[in-house]
Amino acid sequence: MKITKIDCMKIFIPWQASFTEPMRQWRAASNTTPEEEDAYVIIQVYTDEGLVGLGEGGRDIKRIQSQAERFIGKNPLEMNPYQLGMPFVHAMFDLMGQALGVPVYELFGGKHRDQVPVAYWSPYQSPVETGKHAEEGKKRGFKVHKIKARPWDAVEQVKAMRAATGDDYAIRIDPNCTFETPAVTVQIDRGLEGYNVECFEDPVDKTRMEWFRLLREKCRIPICLHSGDPRTVHEAVKCDAIDYVNIGGPPQRIFKAAAIAEAAGCPVWIQNEGHCLDIVAAFDAHLGAAIPNATLPYDTLPFLREGAIAEN
Repeated sequence: MKITKIDCMKIFIPWQASFTEPMRQWRAASNTTPEEEDAYVIIQVYTDEGLVGLGEGGRDIKRIQSQAERFIGKNPLEMNPYQLGMPFVHAMFDLMGQALGVPVYELFGGKHRDQVPVAYWSPYQSPVETGKHAEEGKKRGFKVHKIKARPWDAVEQVKAMRAATGDDYAIRIDPNCTFETPAVTVQIDRGLEGYNVECFEDPVDKTRMEWFRLLREKCRIPICLHSGDPRTVHEAVKCDAIDYVNIGGPPQRIFKAAAIAEAAGCPVWIQNEGHCLDIVAAFDAHLGAAIPNATLPYDTLPFLREGAIAEN
C-alpha cells in the first residue's frame, strides 16, 4: 500500500447558538476570532488500494501542505506513527486500522472500556451566563462541566451553576494559572466548601511544583496538572503534587505520561485540542479506551458545533 495523494482543506464549523457570542468574546480577549482560532486543517490521505485516511489539526494549511509531500509514496504500514503530530497521526492510524481490519484502539493494545465519559464546557464568562450554560449542559445529560475561571468571580460562577443544576452536577475549574498564588487558591477553595467541585486544573504557575504540592496539602478540592510532557508529570508525581492529569500530545508521549500517572494512582483524561472537530474527538476516544487510568471525562467539544466532518 502506497500513499498517492493528500488533500488539505481548512474548515470552520460555527459554534451552536448558545456559544456563538461567548466564543466571540473569549477569542476577542486574545485578539482573534472564532473563524481564525477555531478553524482546523482537515486532510484526506489517499492510497493506491482505495483506502482513505482522515486527519485533523493545525491552522497553517500551507505548512501542512508542505509537510504532506514527504508522505507521498510511503507505506503507512511501514511507518511509526506514534511520534507524528496532528493531523498526520490520525490519518496514518486510520489507514493502518482499515488495512488490518481492526479499530484503532486495537493498535494501541486493546480497550479497557466500551465508552469514554465527556464533560460539558464553557469559556470564561459572567456568573449569570455560566449558570445558563450549566443548566443547558445538565439538560443535555452531562454530569461534569469544565469552566474557564478567574479569581475575582470563580466562587460566584460555581454558586450560579449550583443554583441552576443542583448538587449532583460536578464542576471542573480551569483558571489557566490565573489564581497566581497558593494564598488566592486556598481562599477560593475555602469559599467553595460544600460545592461539588471536581478539581482545580492548573490553578497556579506549572513551573512551581512546590506550590502544587502545597495546594494539595491545603485545599479540599483536588489538584490537576495539564501536561503532555512525561517529565513534567514525573516531577509532579515525585513531589506528590497532583491528584489528576489532563494529557495531550503525540500518542507516544500520552502513553508514557499516563503510565507515570497510573503508577502514582492518578486518573487522567485525554485532551489533544479541546475545541476540536469530530476527527480529533474520535481519535482521543480510541486513545482513552486503551489507557487503563483514562477514566475522567474528556473536555473535547465537537458536540458544541453546528455540524460534523464525518457522519460515521
